Amino acid sequence: MNSNVFTKLLGVFLLLLAVQMLVVELAFRRIWERTPEDALSVLGGDALWFALIALVIAPPLAVWVSGRISARLGRVVAFARSIADGDLDARIETHGEDELSAVEAALNQTAERVGRDFSELASSRAELAVMLDSMQEGVVAITSSGFVRWSNAIMQRIAGSQLIPGRPLVHSVRDPELLACVRGALERNELCVGRASLLSPGRVFEVNAAPLPAGGALVVLHDVTSIEAAQTSRREFVANVSHELRTPLTSIQGYVETLIEDPNPSPEMTLEFLGVILKNASRMNRLTEDLLALASVESPDYKVNLQPVRANVLLRDAIDSIGGKFVDSGVKIQSATAPDALVMADPDAMHQVFGNLLENGLKYAKTGKRIQASARLLASEVQFTIQDFGPGIASEHLERIFERFYRVDKARSRESGGTGLGLAIVKHIVLAHGGRIWAESELGSGASFHFTLPFAPAPQTAPQPAQQTPAATGV
Repeated sequence: MNSNVFTKLLGVFLLLLAVQMLVVELAFRRIWERTPEDALSVLGGDALWFALIALVIAPPLAVWVSGRISARLGRVVAFARSIADGDLDARIETHGEDELSAVEAALNQTAERVGRDFSELASSRAELAVMLDSMQEGVVAITSSGFVRWSNAIMQRIAGSQLIPGRPLVHSVRDPELLACVRGALERNELCVGRASLLSPGRVFEVNAAPLPAGGALVVLHDVTSIEAAQTSRREFVANVSHELRTPLTSIQGYVETLIEDPNPSPEMTLEFLGVILKNASRMNRLTEDLLALASVESPDYKVNLQPVRANVLLRDAIDSIGGKFVDSGVKIQSATAPDALVMADPDAMHQVFGNLLENGLKYAKTGKRIQASARLLASEVQFTIQDFGPGIASEHLERIFERFYRVDKARSRESGGTGLGLAIVKHIVLAHGGRIWAESELGSGASFHFTLPFAPAPQTAPQPAQQTPAATGV
């Protein structure tokens, strides 16, 4: 039969009762054996002795039983303190099958279940943190009091070391639009959208601040810098194209209207006006061709037909193909010795690159009367250089010289018939070859345009078959 705490206490009580009954039985026996005169004195003495015996036996027995129970209860209290301190691996050793043992087993099961739940919760939080850190958007959680609760790695890189959990958001970021969105989400309990441009220099973020069900807000920052730049570039491109087309169209329209309104124009005036109209039409044609070429090289589908070409042959062919344009200009092209190295290039695309660079130099080299084309070997590529000896380019223009429609001298460029797209086309073609391009200049000393092409890979020679020794023949 299973014992329990009540049974043990009842057993101790019955044992004490049995001892008391035995003492009483012995006392009555002694009284029965004595004479009536001695009975009272014997009863008093025996009662004192038996009381002393019971007093000696009962306390140690009670202390022993209470100590056992107290020790087990102490283990339960120590276990509860360990759980409260976060030690979810703590367990109680169970003894017997009484009520305390059942309590100990139940507490062990509870601790095991809580530990398993905490482990799953920690795993889920770790997975969530990894997912949020892998996002391209910055994420930060704000408490209802405006303090930073948590932020992902992207947000920490955007805001810097000032974004610390437990610190007020207003002490970490200074962008007023971001703070206004957070206040709207916290105070009005609604989604707020805005734009932040002061968090990181040169970057623009779209801000979405949403209230959380348990209080606080979740702020998500999406980097729209490239989108803003693309929209700005598109607007500038449309404006530039419209301006470039409007100028020759206005000129053509004016001369045509003059010819129409004059019933008897002189042959000289007609010839002069038709020459101007042809010049502006040619300018529009060049602009259209350059726009188509730029659209082609900027397309993601643009591919170059790379093949091994010798650097000196590439440079010589380019000069020969454009040399006719320099006959009446008074400008000479000087070609330095070029290395006989194989580079990976698309000859047709390279002719366009050299043509644009040489024509660009022709516009500004009339004061120096010469253009020099050269090439030299680098560690893993060949560097080509087109240098003119004109007025040069100021240093503030060198960073933007390869942008679409960017001109150093707009009036002179339009006068010479330039479209402002030639260098932009050159840049995209060189980059498509895996090369680099840049410009160097000093005012009064001309300008140099450099670009590189990588070496062609060394041809692999096929292994020669091993010569077999002819087998000896016997007679």
